[in-house]
Amino acid sequence: MNINKNDTAIVVIDPQNDVLSETGVSWDLVGESVKDNKTVENIERVFKAAKQNGFEVFISPHYYYPTDYGWKIAGTLEQMMLEVKEFDRRGPLTLDGFLGSGAD
Repeated sequence: MNINKNDTAIVVIDPQNDVLSETGVSWDLVGESVKDNKTVENIERVFKAAKQNGFEVFISPHYYYPTDYGWKIAGTLEQMMLEVKEFDRRGPLTLDGFLGSGAD
């Protein structure tokens, strides 16, 4: 396999406090797996390797905004995420309350 930084990038989805921190609202569901698989440490290793080798890194966070609570239909997982306010933000155009939150 030929991995070339001209056409390859690293994409990390949802590296947020709600799933990666012991204080996150989903820690009871995912914490054991995060620890067992050394997820945080491995994300850090990937970031460092990408930087050392000149690969682009893109972060794709997941957020829920106040408008999302008006959904008429939500799947089981989405409903749970809304109930526990996982990745909750006050709005798409504000950082109020974001720093250090579960969505951060």
